[in-house]
Amino acid sequence: MHRYQKLSIAVLWLINLNTLWFVRPLSQNLSHLGNALHMRWYLLLWAASGALYFFIYTRRWMHNIGYHSVPAKLLLTLCCLGMVISVLLPYAPYEYAELSKWHTRLAMGSTIVYVLIICHILTYLFTMNLTAFQKAVRPYALLVVFELLLYLLNGGVSTLLEIFFPMAMSVYLYACLHKQH
Repeated sequence: MHRYQKLSIAVLWLINLNTLWFVRPLSQNLSHLGNALHMRWYLLLWAASGALYFFIYTRRWMHNIGYHSVPAKLLLTLCCLGMVISVLLPYAPYEYAELSKWHTRLAMGSTIVYVLIICHILTYLFTMNLTAFQKAVRPYALLVVFELLLYLLNGGVSTLLEIFFPMAMSVYLYACLHKQH
């Protein structure tokens, strides 16, 4: 499993970093790939790779720590699907106003639900293994605060925000899976 997860991280990082060739990190977001550059396939690849990684390795982490919440697993499935479906909806507020709203709602909602699922897993970890909780909560809190700062300082979603989250979460989930033993 170690080797495949490392390979998955490398592919995920490559897909995310490659977006910087096409989209400015602070002044644009990844919707620019689909709207202006007509690279919807790459936008879909970006979303699917991140969502699939989140789904597989969050489920493995849940299993490793004995977290068996059926509602959380269902929510994880739905939010990962929401991440992918959101990029299938166009974000062009002047042309498709209603679809653009749903694109934003689905993307933001799915990400927020995912963040809250991780918080719930950490709460469970707190009750089961305080040492593991202490190792896991600090980097996650730092990640969430950094993402919020990027959002606030940029005045909205930027490419840097969109690519940093899956890259950082891939390393975080790797550490959580392999430092528990």
